[in-house]
Amino acid sequence: MKNTGYGKLCKDRMIGEILSDIKERPNFFITNFMGSSVSDLESVRKSLKITKGTYFVVKNSMMNVVLDQLKLEEAKSLVDGGVGISLSGEDVIATSKVLVNFSKTHEKFKIKGAVIDGKLVAVEKIKEMASLPAKDVLLAQVVRGMKAPITGFVSVMGGIIRKFVYVIDAVKISKEKAP
Repeated sequence: MKNTGYGKLCKDRMIGEILSDIKERPNFFITNFMGSSVSDLESVRKSLKITKGTYFVVKNSMMNVVLDQLKLEEAKSLVDGGVGISLSGEDVIATSKVLVNFSKTHEKFKIKGAVIDGKLVAVEKIKEMASLPAKDVLLAQVVRGMKAPITGFVSVMGGIIRKFVYVIDAVKISKEKAP
């Protein structure tokens, strides 16, 4: 009987799929799901769909190979036990909020860390990110902060012009009354 190596071929294909997903969406979270039910993991997936994120379970050996190929050796320390990966959508903060809120209500689901912009991020930082307002709210705050000085400047200039017009009008009235 000829050994065709389907097992290795299958593993290589799975590693390739994970690599292409991570290259497409490079910000991801590493979690431990041991003790969580299938329905719990499905509810995480449904919650992440809103943020355009995904969640999948991966074998530790395959994830270690992926991290090696991505040159993220420091993240390998987070890969032990039952590992789940959450690929972030466009908004990393929204994904972190979903995962942190889920971990608060499901004590067996643990966030171990994340890789954001190619750097390992600790759980504490992820919780801080989750407490931030949404991306749209942050952008609105920045715009409001940029707009405030301009609005103040326009108001001051408007006041100066208005007072100048009052002075000119007062001079005109006083000259009309003078003989």
